[in-house]
Amino acid sequence: MSEAPASEPKKGKKPMMLIIIALVVVAGGGGAAFFLLKGGGAAPAAHGEAGGEGKAENGEGGGKPAVGNGPITEFPPIIVNLNEPEGTRYLKTVIAIALSDEKIVAEVERLQPVIKDQFIRELSELNFRQTMGAKNKLAVKRRLLKRFNELLGPDAGTDIFLTEFIVQ
Repeated sequence: MSEAPASEPKKGKKPMMLIIIALVVVAGGGGAAFFLLKGGGAAPAAHGEAGGEGKAENGEGGGKPAVGNGPITEFPPIIVNLNEPEGTRYLKTVIAIALSDEKIVAEVERLQPVIKDQFIRELSELNFRQTMGAKNKLAVKRRLLKRFNELLGPDAGTDIFLTEFIVQ
């Protein structure tokens, strides 16, 4: 009988400890999500304002996507060798393009192999350093959008989204 009172306080402490741990994990996860989402949303906008990158200059809204009422079309994954003489590095990316108008969708589907070829050429010219960081990814997006609009006409694509971007 002397063991029963000793085990009762432990039972009371164990659920309380689990609740405290759960609260710490949830609060930490919430704080991390807030920090990442808040930091991710503010940095591109500040970069666009400070760098003078506006819609009129390069066809891209800097940190704010230029998605209008047009459709978004996604290409299959693209894998290229990066331009690295000292070693082999690869880039795997999935690209989605915001189109200015529904009328362009059929033309994009028809020219998909040509567009993908242009994207592969552009991406395979990159080296490892040109793929790292937000500024470089914005530069890659601008280059891809320029190539796309050269094929389909000015302002056919309003923005490029890199929905997957893996360098190995």
